[in-house]
Amino acid sequence: MANHKGNKSTILDLNTKKELVNKHFNEHISYKELSVIYNISYSAARRMCIDWEIYGEAALISKTGKHNKHNGKIKINSKDPKDKKIAELNKKLKWLEMENEVLKKFNELMEDSEKE
Repeated sequence: MANHKGNKSTILDLNTKKELVNKHFNEHISYKELSVIYNISYSAARRMCIDWEIYGEAALISKTGKHNKHNGKIKINSKDPKDKKIAELNKKLKWLEMENEVLKKFNELMEDSEKE
């Protein structure tokens, strides 16, 4: 995250990010004021708060240098809780269907081994 001057990036630890988010939601401090206080860009402050609102505390954990292509997050553009819930349920349904297929294959293999 580049700082508000666009020079060198400022890396915040998890506790500082939590503090930033709490200040925004509890004390109603604007993104601009947060960017000045924490020496980060406006967009970085905004992104942290929005991600926290959507994904919770897991969004504040740095994923730099880690493979995060399939980290289980569900990105929903809508802020409607019903849309998020639908997306989560669809993901869970897909997972359960895959699990069911695996169990069927396992059952089939067990039956074949008993016949021999």
